[in-house]
Amino acid sequence: MGKRIVMLDVVLYVVFPIVLWHALRGPVGEYGAMLICTVPGAVYTVYRYWLIRKVQWFGTFLIVNLAVSTLLNVLAGSALQMLWNDVWYSIVLAVCFLVTVVVRRPVMLYFSLDFVEMQGAPRSVMKKRFLERDVFPLFQWITVGFALRDGLLAAIKAHLIIRYGIEAFDRAIVIREVISWGFTILYVLGFIRISNILNDGSKSKEASG
Repeated sequence: MGKRIVMLDVVLYVVFPIVLWHALRGPVGEYGAMLICTVPGAVYTVYRYWLIRKVQWFGTFLIVNLAVSTLLNVLAGSALQMLWNDVWYSIVLAVCFLVTVVVRRPVMLYFSLDFVEMQGAPRSVMKKRFLERDVFPLFQWITVGFALRDGLLAAIKAHLIIRYGIEAFDRAIVIREVISWGFTILYVLGFIRISNILNDGSKSKEASG
């Protein structure tokens, strides 16, 4: 399943948009081509939401993110403005992630609760364990990491737009996917660490019991 997700991500978020961009920018114009390029990824996002529609926080995030991104793209009015809208939206996402850290409600904790609940773990029990003193800070740092991801993406996209203009489009797609997967790997490593802490805690309780 993991390999399939990686393959679909690469094809629908990278390969299709780049192929469509180069094939359609002449016939339909740059802005029209950009809008069409977002369709495969949007359809795939809806499909992923349908697969995990019982998931509370992560599913909601997927749909809200898709709706906002689509609205910004449609309202952009030009290819260049569409690129800049993406930069500003990445900054907004970074700020939102940081806000959840500041108020001590790290969004990655709630995403993780969704996924462990999908595996059959009781949500209320896992939430108490995730809030434990030696676990909670890790979720804070993971959330900060994703904020840094969006901030880094925004900076790189802005640099590419200033340097290449419209030609930054396909470059940004590739860089976005590489950075996104890089930070996803860090999230997985962080969650493995969290799992080890929880398992060690359970063993200690069993031993003392």
